[in-house]
Amino acid sequence: MQSSINKIAVIGTGVIGTGWIIRFLFNKKKIKIYDPNNKQKKFLLNEIKRKIKLLKKFYKNKINIDNQLIFCNSIEEAVSDADLIQENAPENEKLKISIIREISLHSKKKSIIASSSSGLLPSKLQSKAKHPERILIAHPFNPVYLLPLVEIVPGKKTTKLNVQEANKFYTKIGMKSLIL
Repeated sequence: MQSSINKIAVIGTGVIGTGWIIRFLFNKKKIKIYDPNNKQKKFLLNEIKRKIKLLKKFYKNKINIDNQLIFCNSIEEAVSDADLIQENAPENEKLKISIIREISLHSKKKSIIASSSSGLLPSKLQSKAKHPERILIAHPFNPVYLLPLVEIVPGKKTTKLNVQEANKFYTKIGMKSLIL
């Protein structure tokens, strides 16, 4: 199952965002990262350092943080050339709608925007976005780097093609997709 998704951006580096980043790292992805809270960079790097020994055995490969992680100063910088943007803002509908709108304005028209929301409706999250057909929920089980299940939930405007492409990508990085 081949995926055309190669360039990844992660917006938000809390527990879920960090989990995604770790899974992406061990699947040999380069990741552009943005979080408005500069303290989160330290949290992310500490979490990687804390778990790296165990995860090298689990994934049976190594990572290169210096070559794989690119910290960005804005959403625009992080998402401009990404094929998939994994959004991980706090579970606040207004905030997520605003962030997804901003992501949609600065990302490629064909980029998939995947929200790690656990309880918000994807149709609401699409409501202010440019090209809403590419927006969906990709809610992982936690910890993301160990539990290989992701719920993919399309909104009313999400195309089947984008759901299929997201499914291919998550499968390629060792996830089992539950498409709702």
